[in-house]
Amino acid sequence: MKGKQAAVALAAIMGFGTVAALGACGGGGSGEIDFWYSTSIADGRIISELIETYNNGQGIEDGVKVTGENRGQIDRTDFMVDSPNVVMLGDENFKQFAVEDYYLDLTQYYAEMPGNYNEAEIPTSFTRAFRIDTKDSANGKRMAGEGAAIQGIPFGVDPMIHYYSKSVFEDAGIKIISCEEKELASKYPGLQPHGYAEYTAENGAKPPVEGATVSENLAGELVYKVFNNLIPMNWEEYRYLSKCFTAAYNETSPTAYGSAMHHWFSIGWSVGGDCVGYDGEKYTFTALDDSANYLVTAADGVTVNGRRYAAGEVVRYEDKVKQSDIATMSGLHVLPSQKAAMQEFINLTVPQEKTGGMETTGYGVSTGINEGVDALWSASNRVAMVSGRVEQTTTLEVAYKGQYDITVPAQWREYQGGSVYYKGEETFANEYLKVIGKQYGGTVYTGELDKDAVSGVPFVGRQSGYGEFSALIIPVNSDSSNYEAAWKFIRWAASEEGQRIFMKTGNVPNQSALALSDEYASLGGERNYRAAAVAAQGAEIGDWAYFNNGAWVDKWSGNFNQALRLGYSTPEKFMQNFAGIANGDIGKVSIVMNGRW
Repeated sequence: MKGKQAAVALAAIMGFGTVAALGACGGGGSGEIDFWYSTSIADGRIISELIETYNNGQGIEDGVKVTGENRGQIDRTDFMVDSPNVVMLGDENFKQFAVEDYYLDLTQYYAEMPGNYNEAEIPTSFTRAFRIDTKDSANGKRMAGEGAAIQGIPFGVDPMIHYYSKSVFEDAGIKIISCEEKELASKYPGLQPHGYAEYTAENGAKPPVEGATVSENLAGELVYKVFNNLIPMNWEEYRYLSKCFTAAYNETSPTAYGSAMHHWFSIGWSVGGDCVGYDGEKYTFTALDDSANYLVTAADGVTVNGRRYAAGEVVRYEDKVKQSDIATMSGLHVLPSQKAAMQEFINLTVPQEKTGGMETTGYGVSTGINEGVDALWSASNRVAMVSGRVEQTTTLEVAYKGQYDITVPAQWREYQGGSVYYKGEETFANEYLKVIGKQYGGTVYTGELDKDAVSGVPFVGRQSGYGEFSALIIPVNSDSSNYEAAWKFIRWAASEEGQRIFMKTGNVPNQSALALSDEYASLGGERNYRAAAVAAQGAEIGDWAYFNNGAWVDKWSGNFNQALRLGYSTPEKFMQNFAGIANGDIGKVSIVMNGRW
């Protein structure tokens, strides 16, 4: 290993390009490379098809032949000596091997011989997930993310989505449509941009969309119910719809709970929060940080702490804490804090009444017990909606085929006049979704998105959620004479041609145009793969992949899920018990992520 790393370093010192230098040192190589991956048997067949297509097509022109092997788990020993030429690796393990210098820096390969692979055609979150410098900076930290060295090429993502029970929704009188927000006005002029909305059916009001029928809502009103599986529900819509399908609030509900959502990412990230924040010098555990977040609404953008933001972007943690006058700056709209976002997430599973030693109460509309996708149909804790990943359609196809579909994760969205009203005391038990077309306080509720009065920028947060990303890397300890051959295969596999085959696994391809195409959507059959593709465009790595490994998360996540989210602890106690531990761990990390916080 050290000899091959030295060759790279020597080439740089002598002023030669890495690609040219390695090609000269390698003596041409055999052009035969081995590719190791870890996947299911079914997905392995698709990767075999990808390899065969390359070998019989682009591989002939490249002078490269690939042999594939499904290895199961890829671990450290695979990188230590006589490594394969190409490895497919997940985001969870990527950085721990990167800091041990097991990967070849691909930056110059991409610069000098990109082939048909182009980072500009891929979401930034995909590419920065596998960028990390090859050396520590002066402060002993290694930069990862935007601007860092390319050590992995994104191969695809399995994004966070919400599954919902079509049969449960339809039996409740909900009309389901699929229409992206940008096309809504032309295709469905009677609808507003909501994930879930109710339209008045009183006084002879006509249905807002063909096929919508009159039914009674939770408040006892006659309405038309419309669910759009390509527009995110906002926080209020998600909790209200969950309430409708929770037996404790609706005795006719066919499900015990309305939802099951194990991961907080789509809620916290939507407003710019996270469980860590970087202030330019150190990381802090910010899972319950109570400082406001900010949405840029100035049409021409705003500069915060020296960084330029475009309209519609959310200000990063580092910039908001360093800009001392941010609260008085123009061109910004205040968003909820990470604490408010986390409390919203916690409230979903905390029961509405204190029992058995509980210390807090919540909405009680989401189960914290069975949070697998089988909660959609299992006899106990059956739910109407559950968060998961696209990969889990395999499970659903076996037991719940044809009865479920996919929608995008929830998002912070603000509507004119708000989203809810109360009958009596302002408690969740008395909270109801405003009905479009009805009057509240003498004003007809239109359901329109709220916007900045000057710029017209809508008040919406980031559309995001976690994803499980995979990458293709070249182990530095593989045969250096075949580095270039390995790169040629990687750039093809990550290009549109290779991704067109790989996406048959269900993974969303890295190419945005391909992901959002009818071709990818059609792979889902009756399943809404378009929602998966939309969700993937804003997906990010989870907290388990931020640093060298996810061990720092393990020390607090158990209490978070088993005590705080069930009401047996309070946010204040949680921070008292775990903030110091988390801060101690992230204070020792050797990685600084650029572009996230």
